[in-house]
Amino acid sequence: MSTSTHGAGTGEVIQADLKPVKAEARAASAAVITVTVTSQTFADAYFNIKPSVKLRRLMDMYCGKHSIDPRTVKFVNDEGRFVRADQTAEEVGLKDGGSISLEIDQQGSACVCVKN
Repeated sequence: MSTSTHGAGTGEVIQADLKPVKAEARAASAAVITVTVTSQTFADAYFNIKPSVKLRRLMDMYCGKHSIDPRTVKFVNDEGRFVRADQTAEEVGLKDGGSISLEIDQQGSACVCVKN
């Protein structure tokens, strides 16, 4: 609430009803979205997160749940782009009901050549 005086020398005080900006900002940031993490080897996992939270928390929770080293997998969004741990759901473009796929990271490949 703020007060302001109107009129020259009347001493009239009028209180204006203003909505606090902080309350609106908290309400917008309190929105929760559901994100699905899909994998080729594990069952789908559903996470309720705030859009402004770094995805590192989601990735670490998923990898911890399935005993996976986070350095051995990559997360990919619906568009096929890699998702970094320092990004937020907003930055990636995840909406409510969106999904991220888990891909096993492969470092190089081997060729076995057999001579007859």
